[in-house]
Amino acid sequence: MTALGAPAVIAVLLGVSGLCGPLLLRAAAPLLMRIPRLAVALLLAGMAAWLLAAAALSLVLAWSLSGPRLLPGAYGEVCQRCLAASSPFAAGHTVQTGLPVALLMLLPALGATLLLGRLLHHLLASHRQARSLSARIVGSARRTRVAGHEVWLLRDARPLAFALPRSKGGIVISDGLRGQLADRELTAVLAHEQAHLQQRHHLILSVLGAVTEPLRWIPLARAIADAAPHYLEIAADSRARACSGTPALASALLKIGAPAHPGPLPARPGGPAALLHAGGPDRIRQLVAPARGGAALAPLSALALLMLGLTIVTICVHLSYLQVMLAGCVLPE
Repeated sequence: MTALGAPAVIAVLLGVSGLCGPLLLRAAAPLLMRIPRLAVALLLAGMAAWLLAAAALSLVLAWSLSGPRLLPGAYGEVCQRCLAASSPFAAGHTVQTGLPVALLMLLPALGATLLLGRLLHHLLASHRQARSLSARIVGSARRTRVAGHEVWLLRDARPLAFALPRSKGGIVISDGLRGQLADRELTAVLAHEQAHLQQRHHLILSVLGAVTEPLRWIPLARAIADAAPHYLEIAADSRARACSGTPALASALLKIGAPAHPGPLPARPGGPAALLHAGGPDRIRQLVAPARGGAALAPLSALALLMLGLTIVTICVHLSYLQVMLAGCVLPE
């Protein structure tokens, strides 16, 4: 492959997956809904592969282009030798440009630093949001034990059920929920909320939101951010079905999704990572009549091949640089 052919292949993979990925995700949904926890893991891995492949594109361009050196003299010569040692292309097969190659190598490090900073900021903001929300909700509730679960009980006639992060209070339900649900329905709802806590869904959504929020202009990132919460709800539904059965869970979701006294919740979070609801009549169809998965096999396979291609590219490029870094470069005295 030529020096410019490799960046072109990576750019095509990034473009096709970034633009067509959402279409393939929607078409593959009937199969992904059958394996919700694995689906979330695949979404997270796909987002990571796309970002690492984007970094690899910058590094491959550093192999393919040549330009002025930022470090003059012997230090610049050492950096040039290290770059040549990591490149799979023959010496001299580069395109001369006015762009310093060192900038191309620094871009992935700069992007990773910004992404890490964004992640830490988002996690701290989510922590403050959850703490404030917990203080408002817990301040008007009482601690009790319902169907084997420690919960906060709100004085509210509506059938409310949601989960705060475990350290911020955990499961919250209302008096209206206890009054309107039968025992098996209540058990199903509590098992659903307990699954959110045990499977750390709040943390998953918080991390995913931090990574994808500044990248929502990329269709694939936006589709992953929108799909992950839905699959986490289905994963919690699977736990609830195992505890109480499908009829009890479907009946409970229907009652929670259509409150008798509409109005705002006691507190409204700024994002999905702070508060996860059990309600959702849109999921009842998946419970009682799941879509056939046969037609979803082809788009899921195509999406998997795209992600595999990005992963192979990422490993090949980053491994080449890693080997040079581990071998080390002799600096001039």
